[in-house]
Amino acid sequence: MGISRRFVYLLLIGLILLIAAVFINNSFTVFLIYNVLCIILLIIDYYISPGVSCLAVERCGKEKLSLFEEEVISFQLYNKSPYKLSLELKDEVPEFHFQVEDYLMTGMISPGEKKKFNYQVVPTKRGAFTFKNLHLKYKGRLNLCTKVFQLKLNREYKVYPNMKNLHKYSLKMANNRLLKQGWRSLRMCGNGSSFESLREYVTGDDYKKINWKATGRANKPILNQYEPEKNQHVYMFIDIGRPMSYTVRGHRKLDLVVNTALVLSDVINQSGDQSAVLLFNTGIDSIVMPGKGVEHRKKIMETLYHIDYTNYTSNYQEAFCYFKKKERHRSIIFLFTDFETESEAENILQLLPLVSKNNLLIIILIKNESRELVANQNIGNLEDLFTKGVALELLNERKRIIKLLNRKGIFCLECPAEKLEYTTINKYIEVKNKMSL
Repeated sequence: MGISRRFVYLLLIGLILLIAAVFINNSFTVFLIYNVLCIILLIIDYYISPGVSCLAVERCGKEKLSLFEEEVISFQLYNKSPYKLSLELKDEVPEFHFQVEDYLMTGMISPGEKKKFNYQVVPTKRGAFTFKNLHLKYKGRLNLCTKVFQLKLNREYKVYPNMKNLHKYSLKMANNRLLKQGWRSLRMCGNGSSFESLREYVTGDDYKKINWKATGRANKPILNQYEPEKNQHVYMFIDIGRPMSYTVRGHRKLDLVVNTALVLSDVINQSGDQSAVLLFNTGIDSIVMPGKGVEHRKKIMETLYHIDYTNYTSNYQEAFCYFKKKERHRSIIFLFTDFETESEAENILQLLPLVSKNNLLIIILIKNESRELVANQNIGNLEDLFTKGVALELLNERKRIIKLLNRKGIFCLECPAEKLEYTTINKYIEVKNKMSL
């Protein structure tokens, strides 16, 4: 129980009586009687005011939250008492992983009324987090006391990659309005192995694709038009070791890769292929085998939403050998990882034939923007000169690594963090357009 401002004002009046007691006989007795009456009124107010049982309180709203998006946490209250209540509510938010500007929710609730109270959070980490107790306070009927309660309302909220952006992307894809942003249409005809339709021959077409029977019937050259093979298995290998622990523009590399993997999975399924995910570090963390459809998408989402990086060096041999045991089809593999030195790249290069021999492998790297800033800075002293020299050497070594991989027939792309999604997806579309798999 607490006291209200009105009760404090009543006690201040008692102080006036105490001051008057210095000059007037028997005023001290009046002061004592007055304070006793105030306390009695306070106790009466507490007992005649509704208890917490007069309120039915529950958490409501969605349990799935999006990373770095403003989300609403809601409560629904039902006032079963015959009195109007002035409420203050404060939720217990898990520390460190949520940004909250204002925890306090206030409002009036009339007798028999159902009302929602909300506050906003911004999740800063993927995973599952439990919101526990709700602290509730309201004034008594005489407005002298305040009743304070703690309600146990445990609920687990799951923070997923930014699903709102995925939704926006899906809408844009449906309306085919991504061309002006550098995206290409998902309709991919011309190359491939699956027959799609017939069309008239035009200059520059491959004469090997001429359909001679159709040409004879039409009395003009007719061409077979093909589309890429459907149900192609497309894997996303995600290294959750040390390379994904670094931060780029305030976001972990792993978060950027997870968002990209989810968008790519949607595009893969829209184009008729089957998406798959393999997470690895010192061993195999988890795998989602190729598939498509709503349930498959949910399975990928549930696999990715809570993964976290480690500071260990990943075991590529374990990942590649495990993949070979599980997958018998010729597949496209997107490998999201990173390496800093030529020795690291050469070690990986020795293992790549395990998967690159019978599959198409594409390695995706994220640019180290902080290193580029250092390399482009002005030199003010000897320390700056040394730092810039080291940064330039590391950047040149990175270029040599990428060239080395490309010479060996491994696609290796490096892109800025903000272009990771559409660089990856454009590469997938390019591969599907140009290669018969």
